[in-house]
Amino acid sequence: MKKIIVTWTILAALMLALAGCGKARPAETAAPAPAPQATAEAQPTAEPAPAETPAPAPAPTRRDGERFEAVIMLEGMEETVNYEHVRREDLGFEMDYDYEMFVRQSGADCERFVSVWDGNPADPVDYFEVRYDSGSAEQVADALNAALSDEYDTTVDTRKMDNGVQAIRIEASVIKGTNQMADQIDVRYIVPAADGCRIVKAHYWTADSEGYARRIAYLIFTLSAFDRSGGEGLTDDQAIAAIAKYCAALNPDLEEIVNAGEYPAYWEIESSDAQQVVVLFRSYTGALVRYYVDRTTGDTRVTEFVPGITPEEMPSDESLNAWDYV
Repeated sequence: MKKIIVTWTILAALMLALAGCGKARPAETAAPAPAPQATAEAQPTAEPAPAETPAPAPAPTRRDGERFEAVIMLEGMEETVNYEHVRREDLGFEMDYDYEMFVRQSGADCERFVSVWDGNPADPVDYFEVRYDSGSAEQVADALNAALSDEYDTTVDTRKMDNGVQAIRIEASVIKGTNQMADQIDVRYIVPAADGCRIVKAHYWTADSEGYARRIAYLIFTLSAFDRSGGEGLTDDQAIAAIAKYCAALNPDLEEIVNAGEYPAYWEIESSDAQQVVVLFRSYTGALVRYYVDRTTGDTRVTEFVPGITPEEMPSDESLNAWDYV
């Protein structure tokens, strides 16, 4: 399994990133009226009661991977595009993307769409991605804006999604205090949902922004959030961020020691499955501390192994609930 190694700087950013039919009327009990007798000329009858207007049929739900054509407007001209529908039950969203312009990459905690023109799909520049966050849209937007404001003069406004939901939009494109455009543009859309929010990150070269940003906006605006299936389990990102926060609470000097870099120290996901995620903390003391986190309950047991001192991984007296640090 591919390991995720995270330093304190990455973790700080990670913790930031981390919202009836009516019943049919019963039949009358009175005897029915006799049928009218046939005559040479039909006689007018009483106006029938107006029929109840049927409820509109729900819009058809597209399947994950279903492809179809759509028409968008670019520079005042209609353009036919080829879309593929994306539906992630575990992340609680569905949307459409242009499969001729983007390559879909599905991760455990993220759905990413990388431009076919990007030269490095493993570490792309031109892409957008969608993540789930348990915080409210307002809280998440405040945290993201605060983090981006360290380097950029940000702009914050709202945009209406295709389904009418108002999303908070943050654009980081101007280098802080210089009034100069950065080489790359970072735009976030925070979409409120009943169980938190969905965060859309769009990232691209400033030189490519003409028209490109409009294309991405068309795709992002198709996003619709719904309650996630499988409930409320901790993600890998949440687990590793929670353990780092717990370690910092135990040792207030830890962040300074890690950032100094004199002694190697880091956190990584050692293993991960549907029920449990194991976070390994390599301490600056040389100890290897493992946190076995139950995704659902957050209950965490701890073991420690000190090479050359302890013969094997030993249970610790420590215990915690990772949810307390999310």
